[in-house]
Parts: sequence; C-alpha cells; structure tokens
Amino acid sequence: MKMNIEFLDPSQAAIEIPKTEPFLISSKAISDTLNALNLPNQQHDSFVRALLEHTELTRAEAFKSGIKLGLELAGAAKGGQL
Repeated sequence: MKMNIEFLDPSQAAIEIPKTEPFLISSKAISDTLNALNLPNQQHDSFVRALLEHTELTRAEAFKSGIKLGLELAGAAKGGQL
C-alpha cells in the first residue's frame, strides 16, 4: 500500500481551538455586564481590547500546557513509567 503525505507549509499551519458552548455563554454574560455599566465609548473599547488580548493569551497558554502534558504522558508511557 502506498501513501502520499502532503506536508503543510509551517508558516501556514494553524490549529483552531473551537469556542465551546460554555465559553460562549460566559462571553455573553461578560458582555451583558459590561454593557450595563454604561461606560463611555473610549473606556468600553479599551476594556474590550484588553479583555480580548487576555482571553487569547489564556487560550494559547492553556493549549501549550495541554500539549506539554500530553508529551510528558506519552514519554512516560513510552518509558514504561505509566
């Protein structure tokens, strides 16, 4: 059996982390709370930008932690330590 494997250009490779239902529900609750504060537009926009940056950073760090844990567990399993 012959298999052809196409390799992605690493600069174009990406892993998409889907936004789950609990994430979307939490986002809606934050949005509703923020809108109820009636902040001036500039403060509102500044806060939203900071919150989005924080959210993306948190998601990226969680992903990296998951990959690290998976690699550590795979290494332990390969070494017969599990």
